[in-house]
Amino acid sequence: MSDAELKRKAQRINSVSPSFCLAKWQQVTIDLVNGTNHSCHHPKRHAIPLDEIAINPSALHNTQYKKEQRKLMLEGKRPPECGYCWTMEDCGSQYSDRIIKSTDPWAYPQLEKISKMPWDANVNPTYVEIMLDDLCNFSCMYCMSDISTGVAQEMKKFGPYNIIHNDHRMGSKKEIDRTPYLTAFWKWLPEIIQDLEVLRITGGEPLLSPEFDKVLKFLETSGHERLTFVVNSHLGHAGRRMDEFTDKIDRLLKLGKIGKFELYTSVDGQGLQAEYMRHGLNYSTLINNIYRVQQRLPGTELVVMATLNILSLGSLQGLLEDLVEIKKFYPMVSLDVSYLRHPEYLRLNIATPDLLERLHHALKWMEDNTPLYFNEHELKKLANIAQWSSRPDIGVEGLQLRKFFYFIEEYDRRKNRSFLEIFPEYKNFWLVCKERIFNSAFVRPEGAAPVVPWSELPRDGV
Repeated sequence: MSDAELKRKAQRINSVSPSFCLAKWQQVTIDLVNGTNHSCHHPKRHAIPLDEIAINPSALHNTQYKKEQRKLMLEGKRPPECGYCWTMEDCGSQYSDRIIKSTDPWAYPQLEKISKMPWDANVNPTYVEIMLDDLCNFSCMYCMSDISTGVAQEMKKFGPYNIIHNDHRMGSKKEIDRTPYLTAFWKWLPEIIQDLEVLRITGGEPLLSPEFDKVLKFLETSGHERLTFVVNSHLGHAGRRMDEFTDKIDRLLKLGKIGKFELYTSVDGQGLQAEYMRHGLNYSTLINNIYRVQQRLPGTELVVMATLNILSLGSLQGLLEDLVEIKKFYPMVSLDVSYLRHPEYLRLNIATPDLLERLHHALKWMEDNTPLYFNEHELKKLANIAQWSSRPDIGVEGLQLRKFFYFIEEYDRRKNRSFLEIFPEYKNFWLVCKERIFNSAFVRPEGAAPVVPWSELPRDGV
């Protein structure tokens, strides 16, 4: 999309209201495990009331709560849950994710219709993302037990992280009966399938889920050639499982039951640092499986999602360089970056200036390789994050730095890893974290090791 076209569409979107975002109507992520949903990944998920879906299965998306947020948008008011975009726009960003999402092909054609609908109308979304299951064999650094059995098993073995009264990674999972949500989903899916332009399956890890096979069988009979089928996978599987998976997708394409297939995978850095952040990942297996999918399913759009966090800064440019090597052979591989919101003590904007400089070097390197290997959309998203990260937030008296220190200490213990061996460029940051602890009156968590004052630390190490 040209800059002129994007500007024209943005003006049309803002003419409805300066806070209008089509994602609130046309996009939904539904967590069938925990009974929650949200539209767009920035707002927190909210509960799907059982009494609402008992009457109307479309309340999996059209909850009363969400309708009230739509009303605010139509009135030109800013829903507080959409704070990321308001921050971007207040920082001077012309194209926040509100505009980027609203101009996506599954959203923008619906603008005229949606702008004229009553705020409390039930809407068939065009983009549905479903979390079918929480089965996962990874235990990623910022993931939670309510969406990953891998993290849940770790929590069962070790208990919560004692981080200043913060039970990180425990999540809010309750033992609930999933049946009402699954029942509503299977009633609702046949009703909306012909309106769907994108059906996206996430997890957990979908390739481990029995429910995923049910979706594939449903599409064999009810899919259509206008549908883009999307799967989120960590791509950590051996070759045989990947071949079985790609064979099934190939069959749907040849039957005309889906018109297009897209695959999203996640990695937040390069090599050993990426494996540290996403415990269970083998970086080489991931890269090899990207090549495997491209070879077995030619034309597949494969998106590498990078959730940028404080630990991404050490190897972000290395990841970009690896992606360029892939893009030389498979230009359908693209990058989608977002920033980590929770937990706050792993956010980018707690970084020291020397680490943030790495982000800006990576951005400059990406600019130098645009448009040859990266497009303007990819570049804009990283530029937005770089702009946001320049607003430092270490909390009251460095609270987030102290939390980071306690978390990494415990994470290393559980994973039998050594943070500074894997992230040597973070030595200065680690010293700053220690200094904040020493200068704080805060009482350390029970069982935590004593901290040596920064002034007493050797200058050549920690």
